[in-house]
Amino acid sequence: MRISEKDQKEALEVSQLSKKIERISEEYIHKEGDLIARQQPFLISLILGYRFDLKELELEEIMKIIFLIWEFFKNHSQLEHSKISEAQFARIQRKNASMLKYYAGEQPKNAKTELVSADLKHLKSKSLFTEIILQFNQKAPLSNLSHENRAIILIGLKSLIECFEEIIYRK
Repeated sequence: MRISEKDQKEALEVSQLSKKIERISEEYIHKEGDLIARQQPFLISLILGYRFDLKELELEEIMKIIFLIWEFFKNHSQLEHSKISEAQFARIQRKNASMLKYYAGEQPKNAKTELVSADLKHLKSKSLFTEIILQFNQKAPLSNLSHENRAIILIGLKSLIECFEEIIYRK
């Protein structure tokens, strides 16, 4: 697999955004939270939904990841006119959950690799999703989540990315 110049630029952008998010202030959270509430209110409901299932430090890390996703996509003008809906998110999340269930049933390692490659091939924001997986592996509150919770949350975050991509790259 070749890494394109676009992929390298995106990886640098994601790295810079990730560093920015690690230093966010309460002022940033309020300012961006207000903007999110106006432009993409589904993100607020997603965060609120996680607060019932996660401990405080886990929720804090998930909120940072959602802000990272927001920062990555927020400057696309299409988002001013189109909002992620609960129905859109549920549709994409069901597709991702079905893929994961199918993946769990695949036996040969090469078949699993091909399945994941095929699924990720359509994802335009690979560097963003890679950063999220990296955070799940490196940050204690996330790496200590049960395998089931990790899978559920990662499916949700991947689905969120795909919702943004669906709006932005609509043909």
